[in-house]
Amino acid sequence: MAEQDRRSDARRNDELILRTAARVLADDPGAGIQRIADEAGLVRMSVYRRYRNRDALRRAIHDAAAAEANAVLDRTAGLDAVSALRALIVEMAAIIQRYPVLAVTTDWQPKPGDTRRPAPPPPARRMHQAVLALVERGRRDGVLRGDLPPELLPQAVTGTLHVVSRFARSLHADPELIGTQVADLLLTGFAVSRPGT
Repeated sequence: MAEQDRRSDARRNDELILRTAARVLADDPGAGIQRIADEAGLVRMSVYRRYRNRDALRRAIHDAAAAEANAVLDRTAGLDAVSALRALIVEMAAIIQRYPVLAVTTDWQPKPGDTRRPAPPPPARRMHQAVLALVERGRRDGVLRGDLPPELLPQAVTGTLHVVSRFARSLHADPELIGTQVADLLLTGFAVSRPGT
């Protein structure tokens, strides 16, 4: 087997393990490596070779999700801040559907100024910084409100997606539609514009 084929197989297995673990751990946070391997159709050693325990799997899931979100940020670099944020929110909803454990995790990111929590890993930190930079650019361009703290929007996005995705998963809702609706809610709100307001 050629080296490229082996790398391709390893990437597919890794993706299978992470997505299976994300689904299994969403349903049962205490599920063991054996159950994850069984659900993925792999032997337990295939999982242990890559991840030594559930915590390592959870970290890898968060890293994979952050890397996917960072790829969206890279693709939308030339767009205005609101369009880039909209694309990111829609993709984040799809990412949560691919990795459902993210919808039941309560510690997505540390609160601003929380020194007791470990720093997020580089992919998550890069994504958070890129979103804050987008918010700041939107404020400077006059398309996002300047009277709110810039950290509020990333927290609102993750919190809203966290809650909505849990309902969407149980209703088997279309993740792209959910993402679009959450983006509309966060970027334009519930209120209907009225003349003179």
